[in-house]
Amino acid sequence: MASFYGKRLGTDSLEDTIERFHETIIDTNRSYNFFVNWEKVEQHVDKYKIEISILDSLIGSRNFNKDLENILKKYPEVLPVIPILIAVRDARLKVIRDFSDADTDIMEYNFTERKLSELEIRVLIEFFEKTGLKNFFENLSTKSIRDYVTGVEVGMDTHARKNRSGDSMELVIKPFIEKINLKHDNRYIILFQKNFNYLQKNFGIKVSASIRNRKADFILINADKDRVVNIEVNFYSGTGSKPQEIVDSYINRQEELKENGFEFIWITDGYGWKGQKNQIEKGFRKVNYLLNLHFVRKGLLEDILWIN
Repeated sequence: MASFYGKRLGTDSLEDTIERFHETIIDTNRSYNFFVNWEKVEQHVDKYKIEISILDSLIGSRNFNKDLENILKKYPEVLPVIPILIAVRDARLKVIRDFSDADTDIMEYNFTERKLSELEIRVLIEFFEKTGLKNFFENLSTKSIRDYVTGVEVGMDTHARKNRSGDSMELVIKPFIEKINLKHDNRYIILFQKNFNYLQKNFGIKVSASIRNRKADFILINADKDRVVNIEVNFYSGTGSKPQEIVDSYINRQEELKENGFEFIWITDGYGWKGQKNQIEKGFRKVNYLLNLHFVRKGLLEDILWIN
């Protein structure tokens, strides 16, 4: 095992490899695409580009209520865009009319596209007034609603950072896998975030009940379907699970995969591993292939998949 790592890292022993792993741990796994998913923002904006253009006519309106009424009558397709203007994606909203009144009504708003009654139009005009959208169109917006909606979408996308933080190791590793697969004539089929049951249904590869419903970060299948490799990635920041629990979980994953004739690679990183040399050593002794991002960049992932 030490010789496998030593080829790329220049280490002479398992202890040296563990020390190199510890020395090259990174503090963050954020790449530039962590902050804003511009492709997603663009897709959301373009989805309603016509409806947004219709709403542009309300900018600076001197007879806002009447103009809005005409739009809602003629173009009910603008309805789904209205919640986005206040940074909400829900098509149905509930709002308490007056918090100071114990007997106040709860207003329910429906922004699904449909023909509106006169009462529904009046209710929506009131919604524009009370949420400040009327003031926005009359006094604040001076250019285009598309620019404004783009900004709103960027803001809403930042809420997805929490999920991207958990998924960012996948986002970092995926290009590595794709690049080296391309380098070797796409020898592997690459599956991303699929259950192992997908192998049985789509490739006829038998999978035991113990892992059938487990989701994998990456599953690689070679052309002959006689080699299946599961790559699991995580970034340990020191919060949540204990290091021993993390290591044990991946050791168990490898054992379950062995029963199916599958191989396993664990790629992990993060400042939570600082000072955890005992657990790192346990991982190296029990998991056949344990890498951090530095090891991946040094070519060890390619060695496992194409040379080893």
